Amino acid sequence: MKHFIGIDNSSLDHKVHIIDELGNNINSFIISNDFKGFENLHNTIKKFKNVSFAFELPHGPLVDYLRQKGYNLYSINPLKIKRFKESYIVSGNKNDKVDAEAIAHYLLRYRNNLRPLMFNSYDIERLKVFTLSHTRLTKEHTRYSNRLLFILRQYFPLYTSLFSDHSLKIQLKMLIAYPKHSDLKRASREDLIHFLKTNHYRNPKYINKVLNNIEGYQQMISPEVEEALQYEARALARMLITIKIELKCIQNKMNDITNNHRLGKYFKSLPGSGNIFSCKLLSLFGDNKDRYTDANGIQCLFGTAPRNYQSGTYHKVIMRKACNKLAKSVLYQFSFSSIKSSPWAREYYYNQRKKGKKHSVAVRALSNKWVKIIYKLWKDEIIYQEEKKITSAA
Repeated sequence: MKHFIGIDNSSLDHKVHIIDELGNNINSFIISNDFKGFENLHNTIKKFKNVSFAFELPHGPLVDYLRQKGYNLYSINPLKIKRFKESYIVSGNKNDKVDAEAIAHYLLRYRNNLRPLMFNSYDIERLKVFTLSHTRLTKEHTRYSNRLLFILRQYFPLYTSLFSDHSLKIQLKMLIAYPKHSDLKRASREDLIHFLKTNHYRNPKYINKVLNNIEGYQQMISPEVEEALQYEARALARMLITIKIELKCIQNKMNDITNNHRLGKYFKSLPGSGNIFSCKLLSLFGDNKDRYTDANGIQCLFGTAPRNYQSGTYHKVIMRKACNKLAKSVLYQFSFSSIKSSPWAREYYYNQRKKGKKHSVAVRALSNKWVKIIYKLWKDEIIYQEEKKITSAA
C-alpha cells in the first residue's frame, strides 16, 4: 500500500503527518531539525515500501537527507495548500499540525498532477547555490552603496564627486583612510599621490583632477555631524569592500563550473550573456533534460509568458506573477543586455516600442522569445550563431 507524508518545515523542528492511499491517518509526530531527527523519521517509515513526501520548502537539510535516501519528493506551493485547507480538509485555522495534514492529503488527491522534484548534477546544484549567493550579495552591495551615498551627502559631499562611481574600491579605501574633511586637508599632496598610486590609481590626468577637487573644496558641514557620521561611513565602506571581494570569488567559482561543464559553451555563446548571465542561465536550465518537456512550460515557470484575463466581454493581458522570480529577473536582465549584442533582439525590441509598448513590456516580450531560443540550444546542444537563423525557434 502507498503512503503519503506531509511535512511542515520550520527552523527548529518539522511536523510530520502520514496517511495511506485510502486517506486514513496513520501517524503524526514531530522531529527535530537535525540528523538525529531525520534518522528518527527514516526509522519510523522504513517499514512502508512505497512512500512519497511533500513539503512547501523544496530545499534544506531535511530535503537533502531524504533525497540521499532515494524517496519520492514533491514541493507544493504554499498558496495551494492554503486554498486546499479552506475548501476541503479543515476549517482554515493556522497551525503546523494542520498544515502537515493538509500537505499529505493534497499529495494524495493531486498526486497524478504533480511532478516529483528532479535534481541536476552535483556541479549544477553547486552553481545554483552560487547563483543565489551572487544575487543576494549583489542586492546587498546596491543597498549599502545607496546608504553610503546618502551618508556622504549628509557630511562629506566631496567624496561623491571625486570619482566616477562612489562605490569604487579606491574611493572606499580613501574614505577609510581619510574619513573627515580635516583628515583629507591635513594630508600633503605627496601623501595623496602616494596613496592613489599605491591603490592602482596611476593616471596623472585623473590624479590631478582628484587633487584639484580636494584643494578647491570648502567644507560647509557642522563639526558635530561630521564627527558622528564618519564611523557609519567607514563601516559601510569596509562592508562594501568585503562584499566586492567575495562577489569576485563567487564569480570565479561560477565561471569555473560553467567553463568546465559540457553545456557551458552553449550558454557562453549567447549574445550579451557575458560571464555572469551565462552562468545564471545554465543554473536555471540545468543539465537534467527530463525536468522540462517543452519551451512553453519553461515560459510559464520562469514568468516570461503573459497571462490572459477574461471575464465576459472584458479581456486583458497581464504580467505573470506566480512564477520563479529569480529566473524572471535573470532573463529580463539578460534580454536587456542582448539588445546591444544581437541584431535580431535589437530589432524585435524596437518593433515592440514602435507598437507603443513600454520599455519593461518590450524587454519582457523579448525575454519570452529568448526562452524558446535558449530551450532549443539547451535541448539540441547547439552553439548560438546569429546568421544560422536559430531565432526561428522564437
